[in-house]
Amino acid sequence: MELFFGTILTSLVFLFCGLLLRCFPPKKINHIYGYRTRRSMASQEIWDYANNLGAKMLIYLGWVLLVISLGAYFLFPKTSAIIALFSMLIGVGIGIYWCETQLNKRFDKNGNPKNSSRF
Repeated sequence: MELFFGTILTSLVFLFCGLLLRCFPPKKINHIYGYRTRRSMASQEIWDYANNLGAKMLIYLGWVLLVISLGAYFLFPKTSAIIALFSMLIGVGIGIYWCETQLNKRFDKNGNPKNSSRF
């Protein structure tokens, strides 16, 4: 039974952190709480947008990891923890890449919003 909880624990932590970030987003740029990258901390506007994206990413990743972990536990019980860990590492990499790509689409290198009108 402890293998079951160990397998799904990571996904529950991601869900909890995502919900926490969504319900209580950091108000100001800081080095303790929030989606913290060099890009996200460039301006307050980027910070607010990045933390909204980060919360969405963590919640989505938590649900995906929960499904993968449960599937792994029932299909491959002996290696389910390794599968869950490997999935988490890949998911975090993809999530950070997605968030940074979204920031690059919306803001220029100086931190200013890109012109969104395309006529």
